[in-house]
Amino acid sequence: MSDKLSKPDRALLQQWLTEARVEYSECGECQGLHLAALKSIEGVIDSRLFLERYGLLLTTELEIRPMALLPMAADLGRINMDYPILKIFLDVVDDATPQLVIAGVLQAQAGLTLEQTAQFLSSCMDATRQLAAECLQLDYLFAEGEGRPNTAKKSLH
Repeated sequence: MSDKLSKPDRALLQQWLTEARVEYSECGECQGLHLAALKSIEGVIDSRLFLERYGLLLTTELEIRPMALLPMAADLGRINMDYPILKIFLDVVDDATPQLVIAGVLQAQAGLTLEQTAQFLSSCMDATRQLAAECLQLDYLFAEGEGRPNTAKKSLH
């Protein structure tokens, strides 16, 4: 084998996303490529694809209703078993609405191809859509049009 396999860079990843017809945008505030297809799902806060030293990381955050936090935490083991290609965990910060973080990881170095990347994205995006629909059905997420709590800090004085 005389050809040296190269590790994909950001420009090549963007080219592959275009060729795979995956809409994305850049925000300038992070190194992620924001995926429009997942951001349009009800309950999704953001969805990004990162090129990391170990491969690709696809993350999506869902906004969890605070009243659903305990049932969601109790159901997390089952959910992780039902979606084996995803890593799923809760992110609870004091001043913010709880989030369900969904991650897909493709560990790859040199030799990653467009076909592998497209298959990874397709599989993770499909599983994320199914999980988001299940969470909505289980009433873990805010429904469209439902009043969300104001996450801005309010002064007591």
